[in-house]
Formats: sequence, C-alpha cells, structure tokens
Amino acid sequence: MTMLLYSDKTIRYLYEVGIHGGIRRAAEALDVDPAAISRQLSQLARDMRLPLLERRGRNVVLTEAGKLLAEDYAQTHQRRSQLERRLRDLRHKRGGSITMRVGQGMVDEVVKYVLQPFSQNYPEVFIDILSGDMQTTVSLITRGEVDMAVGFGPVGPPGVKCHSFHRGPICAIVHREHPIALYEQVDVADLAEYPLIGMDKDFGIQSYMNVMFNQEGLVFTPAYSCNLFTSAIALSQAGMGIAFMTAKVVEDGLAARNLVAVPVNHRIARESQCHLLRSADHRFTPAAQHLWQLLCQFFEQTASDEMASL
Repeated sequence: MTMLLYSDKTIRYLYEVGIHGGIRRAAEALDVDPAAISRQLSQLARDMRLPLLERRGRNVVLTEAGKLLAEDYAQTHQRRSQLERRLRDLRHKRGGSITMRVGQGMVDEVVKYVLQPFSQNYPEVFIDILSGDMQTTVSLITRGEVDMAVGFGPVGPPGVKCHSFHRGPICAIVHREHPIALYEQVDVADLAEYPLIGMDKDFGIQSYMNVMFNQEGLVFTPAYSCNLFTSAIALSQAGMGIAFMTAKVVEDGLAARNLVAVPVNHRIARESQCHLLRSADHRFTPAAQHLWQLLCQFFEQTASDEMASL
C-alpha cells in the first residue's frame, strides 16, 4: 500500500498520540472515542507491517516508524496551513494574516495595549483571534494552525517556545456585602466555607485552584461551574458564590459591579503566571514578529509593575 492510500485522519491520530503521550489523552484533545483511535492505528500498523506504538511505563510513545509518519504529517500540515493563509491573503488582498489564541481573562488587555498599537503599524494585516484551553492551544501551535498564543496556568507547556511572566495574585471575587469582602486576604480553608464558582477543567485558573485546595488537604467542590468568565462574574455579582481570577481581569469594573477582589493567601496564588507561546520551528513574518515583540514587551512591563507593587 502506498502512502497516498493511508487516511490523513489516521495519521493525524498517530501524531496526536505522540504529542499527548497516550491514546486516551489524544482522544480527549480530539473529542474522539479512544477505541476508534486504537482500532485505526492497529489497522494502520498491520497495513504497514511495522509497529507504530510502544508502551513506556504509563505513557505510549511512537516507534521509529511512527515518528517518521508523525513528522511527515506535521510538516505537510504546516505547509498546507501556510498555503491556505497565502491564498486567503491573495483572495482578500490583505497584507498577510496572523492567527492567535488568547485566554478569556486577557483579551481586553491584549486588544487595548497590544493589538491597537499593532494595527496602526500594520493596518492591512488580518488577525484571527481565538480562545480556548492550553492543551488544545499547544496542539494547534505545533500543527502550524496558530501562530502565537497567550495562556494562563501553573506550568508553561512542553513542546513549544514559551516566555512566562508573573501574573498574580489570584483573588476571590465577591460581592461587596459578602463576609469575605472585609478580609485583606483570605485563606484557602476559609474559602471552603462558602459556595464556590468554578471554571471549566481546562481553564488555567481552575488548575491553580485545584492545586491550592489539594495542598491544604481539601477538595475544590464548586456550587457552580462556568466556561465563561462573564458567567462567573455575574454569579458573584448576584452574591451567589465566590469566583476566582486575577485582579487584572476585573479591575476596571470592580466598583461599578459592586465587587471586591480579595487576594488568596497562598504562595501559588501570589506566584501565578501567564505564558506567551509560539512554535520553536515556525518562522514569523515581519508583521507577526512585531506583534510577538509587542506582546513580550507588554507582559514584561506588566509583570515588572506587579512585582514592584508587592
């Protein structure tokens, strides 16, 4: 069987298994049944008469043959993505395009302090702004579908070029009449006494909260769970629970919404980080390089100002 007869979808499954270190984790990232991935990869291995996967401890890794197929898929997919962008630019007579993913809690800052000045220098560049979880973001960057990203979470992800900056502190966001609103800072144990507002498991802020509660011997058990910061803020504003985010996310509207941001008294909350991500292999256009530099400068200055205020 020639390479042309192998399903591109199956090769992509193999690539994702290599990226995520296991069939189940790849299935979660792709929102596909793990059994379907396992069947197709087993059939591909039989067709090629070569082993493609091997187990190492708890992880599944690619064999030499599997790596060759995955690398070819990544290179081919990146070339196709670049071709599609160039054709799109020609179709719309644009001065190029940039695709970026920005965490929900940082969109306002990025637009105001980065994209606004960028658009003055590159008014013809089309910018596609997306939002989503860190795991999917890393996968899209490595496949060449996203140029750069701004994320938030406990650890900078592997496999991409990453610049990390201090973001904290993480705060409890409560209505001004909530008992915690009187605190200068609040302990994790005190938070557990009230209804909590959680975010989707893929949000960096939720990863931070889970780790903090775990370190205190507690389980983060929310009364509500949201996939939008605006929903969490609305619940907090209604006095229905405690939301969690950095003060920067809501600082412009705290007073108007009758909300108070109370820092969480925990080392992890004080040391929270945001991350600028890009592919280590992808070469930027001059416009994309300028946007990347603006992002780095902004978050570096923001982190410096935050540390100076401590």
